[in-house]
Amino acid sequence: MAGTVKLEKLGVPGVFMNCDTFDDDASSAAIDNGMPAVRHKMISSAEFYKLRGSVDTIRPLVENIFDELIDAIITPLSSEETDTSQVPSDTDGLPEFLYIGDSYEEAYENFNMSYLGKQWGDGLPMVPPTPERVKWMLSGTTRSPQEVLGNINPKQGIATIEKIAANAVMAGASPEYLPVIISVIEAMTDDTFDDLHILASAGSFGLLIVVSGPIAKELDMNSGIGFLGHGNRANNTIGRAVRLTTLNIGRTWPAKNDMALIGRLSAHTFFTFSENTDMSPWQPYHANRGFPSEQSCVTVASIHGSSPLQHFYGGMIMTWTADGVLDNIINDLLRTSRRTLRQWGMKGMGVVPGSGVGAQNHMVILFPELVEEYKKKGYDQTRLQNEIYQHVSVLYEDLATEEVQAIKMGMELGVVPAGRKAVFEEALQPGRKVPLLMMPENIHLFVAGGAPGCAFSFDYYRIPPYSHTAIMTKPITGATLTKAGI
Repeated sequence: MAGTVKLEKLGVPGVFMNCDTFDDDASSAAIDNGMPAVRHKMISSAEFYKLRGSVDTIRPLVENIFDELIDAIITPLSSEETDTSQVPSDTDGLPEFLYIGDSYEEAYENFNMSYLGKQWGDGLPMVPPTPERVKWMLSGTTRSPQEVLGNINPKQGIATIEKIAANAVMAGASPEYLPVIISVIEAMTDDTFDDLHILASAGSFGLLIVVSGPIAKELDMNSGIGFLGHGNRANNTIGRAVRLTTLNIGRTWPAKNDMALIGRLSAHTFFTFSENTDMSPWQPYHANRGFPSEQSCVTVASIHGSSPLQHFYGGMIMTWTADGVLDNIINDLLRTSRRTLRQWGMKGMGVVPGSGVGAQNHMVILFPELVEEYKKKGYDQTRLQNEIYQHVSVLYEDLATEEVQAIKMGMELGVVPAGRKAVFEEALQPGRKVPLLMMPENIHLFVAGGAPGCAFSFDYYRIPPYSHTAIMTKPITGATLTKAGI
């Protein structure tokens, strides 16, 4: 729909065609892009998905509306269709509502059912965001309630500190957590971060939220056994506050404009945890991204949703070795990246290894015992990244013709950073090894879990060319109730 609106604004007539399953999404996107009445035609989802097996079977379905499509293209727009007054504007401040009942419990139930009906809730009971409660939440930060952080997709809602605080109240968070929640939203509203794909895509993508630095310990975040599970207020309500903020400011809703086909795993809280810095022999993750080790930061990353975990083993039943886990990591990255080349090469499309469907970023979580073994072998994060990168490669002679063509075409599309182009040009020669990751920095290493622990990864892929990042680290600032994050 966004493309159709862009064509219209350039003076090129356009008509958007969609299945009825996506009609609400199309109408919502038309409003989001400033042309509520853009023309679009529907076809039956049931018929389309039943007949789309070949051109011959689908042709009659399209031919039935072909005349309508032509007419919609050649007929000039009416004044009503060019009217943009339907485009909603974001309002300042928070609305106030009164909920009453014969008892507190009844009033509370009325509040929850009303908010859910307005699509302001996530389906779980919420804490009412009364003015007093929001003021209490704001006591956790020195930042002004009216400060604007940016816009959240898909509705481009304006994220202010006060609005974030209201959602943190509804999530059941504590004021100490607010600076962390604010920093997550700062990452998501950064102009270089692609929040639209993970909030609206049919691919069921999700978010990884990792807190690192001293504040995690002050908030008693779980970084040990069970760190992705239930039972920790900080982990769970920080993630839930972020979800409610995206829902209420970004205005997403399942099957309306959040088209995740199976939903989003861990949809209520995302995957939120902290690094286990107490047991880790390495510096915290954020130090590798240029921040001081003693600073508190949060990293937000897009992750693949339908099969989020790739286990590299550990645990307490089977024996494991540091070399064996490393081999599993390398073999997994080799398999996924090589599959990318084959899939895209056979389609005649260009892709550079590691930049497309084979996962551009790999968020690898290593448990403390394993990292101790790597440190004994002389590995810090940078050396281990380079070790993995060097081994995730294939001899030029072992690449099929279409795989080589896919890499070259991907380079022509400009998806390779300027500083990496020479690496691939030099590798695409007989006797050389071709890397299947863009760069070592595509491997992100976090330390979390207890003793025993397990090593696993989250991946994220997207189709190039791309102009936005899928991982962002922000410092935590403005805290008033903790020693860290001030």
